[in-house]
Amino acid sequence: MRILAKLIASLIILIVTALFVVVVLLHTRYSTPVFNTVSQTLLPGKLTAAQVGYHWRSPLQLTLIQPDYQASQTDWHADKLQLYIDPATFPHIAWLRIDGMDIDLDALDANPFQELPQGLTIGRVLLSDVTLHTGHWQATNVRAQLDNWQKGAQAYGTVKGRAQWEIGSLNGQGIALTQLLLDAKPSDQGWNILGASMQWQRAAISAQGHWQPGTLALEQLTISDAVIDSEQTRQTLAQALAAWPHDTVLTVARADVRQLSAETHPLSVNQLTFSAQNLRFAPDTPWWYQPAMRLSFNADYLRWQGQTWEQPLGDIEWRDNTVIVNQLTSQLQEGFFAVSGQFAQNNWQIDRFQANGLTLSRQELAPILALLPGIPTQLSITSLQLKHNEWLNLSPDFATKISGIDVDGQSLEIRDGELVNGLITASANHASINQQWLAEPYLRLEAHDRKLQLHQFLLGFPDGQLALSGQINLAAPSRPWSLAVDGLQIPLSIYHAWFEWPLPLDGFHDIEGQWSGLAGDAHSFKVGLNGQLAVTFLDSAAAQTDPSVDEPWSIRLAHWLKGETVPPEESRLVPLPFASLTLNADRGDIRATLSGEQTLSLRWPIYQATEPNVGE
Repeated sequence: MRILAKLIASLIILIVTALFVVVVLLHTRYSTPVFNTVSQTLLPGKLTAAQVGYHWRSPLQLTLIQPDYQASQTDWHADKLQLYIDPATFPHIAWLRIDGMDIDLDALDANPFQELPQGLTIGRVLLSDVTLHTGHWQATNVRAQLDNWQKGAQAYGTVKGRAQWEIGSLNGQGIALTQLLLDAKPSDQGWNILGASMQWQRAAISAQGHWQPGTLALEQLTISDAVIDSEQTRQTLAQALAAWPHDTVLTVARADVRQLSAETHPLSVNQLTFSAQNLRFAPDTPWWYQPAMRLSFNADYLRWQGQTWEQPLGDIEWRDNTVIVNQLTSQLQEGFFAVSGQFAQNNWQIDRFQANGLTLSRQELAPILALLPGIPTQLSITSLQLKHNEWLNLSPDFATKISGIDVDGQSLEIRDGELVNGLITASANHASINQQWLAEPYLRLEAHDRKLQLHQFLLGFPDGQLALSGQINLAAPSRPWSLAVDGLQIPLSIYHAWFEWPLPLDGFHDIEGQWSGLAGDAHSFKVGLNGQLAVTFLDSAAAQTDPSVDEPWSIRLAHWLKGETVPPEESRLVPLPFASLTLNADRGDIRATLSGEQTLSLRWPIYQATEPNVGE
């Protein structure tokens, strides 16, 4: 036993002496070769340094200048490395600081730390002036503080404590980000992002949330003062966003975008501020599909498809397949519009629709209509208010201009394109419809349970007026209807100009009549038509295409009713030899008489003949 005790004591004396010698040598000019020799003996891989800094006052702290560590197929090089060992946690490292590294992540081995023991723990890893890069992106001036790093079985180890990153600049996918900050700590299944921020051009971006494999859930995302100054910038952003991992779902509990301006090919916007809640972007799902989003926004202006929307303001919610518009207003042209309601695929419930002072046309409405999923089968409008609007159709085939349009609709309900309930009145100051001038047209229409009542429909002509009234019961299968017409000094040219009827007439006529019938289908209409009509011709004339041919008026009228005619403006006019027309219909059997200098009779049982029989 005495011999064994002497051997142990001798061994301890040798170890202490060796350590003392090493410590002494580390204070001499031999410190560097001594460290390189000892490290190769004690450490896995090969660690060398150009210079070693050590002082007896800090015996557990070591500084390496230009260290180089080779392990497996990986070569690590830094400007400086410092480490400190706490006796309370020995043999683990209390802290490790690395300055000035350039790491090519593409060149790293799949398991770059495989030479290190799996039980190695570092209380705090500090990185400074580090550059990270791949073939697609580069991060410069990287600083980090990683608490409780453990080698374990992971290729790059695991951070069990708080992780703080600061990146001076990050360039990739054509995007340059600066001043990136990340503060996070691990959770059971991922990381809690305590705070993240960055700068892109003049924009400031910040976020908080949680990450776990397959999901990034942000509680708050804020973007301020972003400027998308060109179409190229927009495409660059779109390409960068397209690189988002396809197996990761992004959710945002609340996103605030402040003072966004953009000038791109499809869209321009200035000073847009919006707040969105409950955003979700999932793989293989269109970005615009948001089953539970709420969006509120305002801007100075928004320009799209040639239209400038000034001071737009909105508050919109998405609930499954329903869009709830709490408020949507904007100044447009010299006017204003506002809408609110709920919109599902086949059911629109509009609480309020208002448009004042707008000039509209098919060309201007086409882009907006193209955004709609389709016409709903059910449409209800609690309040419809249109004031001082104008409609333009500059087509040479049917030019139309209606000015001073006022429409008031209350409790409107439309199903399958038919008015079921509600009251609507419409008027205009004046109109020009295919070269026919009108003054103060007016409409009043009311419906109760699919029973429609046309109280009044007025068209004012330069020297006369046409009045219509009637009703139809859409609730009954046979759909009975009636119509009354009364007019003075009505231009005869409207029949060809508006309806393309084969009547090449000019002049005026007075008209009075009552009609009734059934509209359940085409057959019931033909066999159920009843009524009478009285027409008085005033200064009337008809077109004669060939003045050398004097056809009987019965033949001319037969040609007209077959559509074999030309407009009056393309032929010579001759006086119409008729002063009046009386027409009677009895269960689809139409009998008419033209009287004047000549007399013609017409019979047309429309339920069995496709053409009328004209005789003198």
